[in-house]
Amino acid sequence: MDTNHSHNLTLRERVELQTKIQHLEWLLKECIGLEEYELCSQIRNVIHKKYELLATNQNQNELE
Repeated sequence: MDTNHSHNLTLRERVELQTKIQHLEWLLKECIGLEEYELCSQIRNVIHKKYELLATNQNQNELE
């Protein structure tokens, strides 16, 4: 999903991406408190990137 062509998402793609974000958030919560903090940090970074993608896409859709 992290490609140069991931902008201009369809509604279905946006819903799928939101579902993936929610799953990543759940994984992060499951990792908290464990020694694999680095894994949590990586998951958190992916979540933030996905939210940024959604925000960028939403802003683009609002401008069109």
